[in-house]
Amino acid sequence: MSGLGHLAAGFAAKPAAPQIPLWVYLVASETNDLLYFVFTAVGLEKPVATTMNFTEGIRYLEPVLNPWSHGLFMSAVWAGLAGALAWLIYRDRRVGLILGLVVFSHWIFDFLMHSNLPLFFAGSPQVGLGLENTGLGFLAITIFDLVVLAAGITIYFRARNRNALQHS
Repeated sequence: MSGLGHLAAGFAAKPAAPQIPLWVYLVASETNDLLYFVFTAVGLEKPVATTMNFTEGIRYLEPVLNPWSHGLFMSAVWAGLAGALAWLIYRDRRVGLILGLVVFSHWIFDFLMHSNLPLFFAGSPQVGLGLENTGLGFLAITIFDLVVLAAGITIYFRARNRNALQHS
């Protein structure tokens, strides 16, 4: 996904556990990408070089190796840590579960787009539907990205407006 679609999970989750600020949900939805930037800055992962267009989709110029930020196993670890932190702060299992799911939603959305998500670490099998690898698939996933984002924002504002009407 382009990154924008990941935000949908943050917007959609806010009504389910409103005590967490919206910005926390939005950061949580982008955790994997934020970790990717940190890990490439410190040399744990390599930057990804690509070309992209709506004719050929996304082409990787060299093999992708980002198991610490985008691997299935580590995505589950980051989600668990985020959920545990939320539980420590709010003392509410539901809040921890919801925030953890928002973090993990990043991997789910990336599974649709990419074909090179490692299951574990270097050398482990890579998975994903790879919709980005063709022009039509890249166009479809871009449209899906925008639709999902619009849906998440709609859920957020409908719940916010409903709460405002109940309190007036």
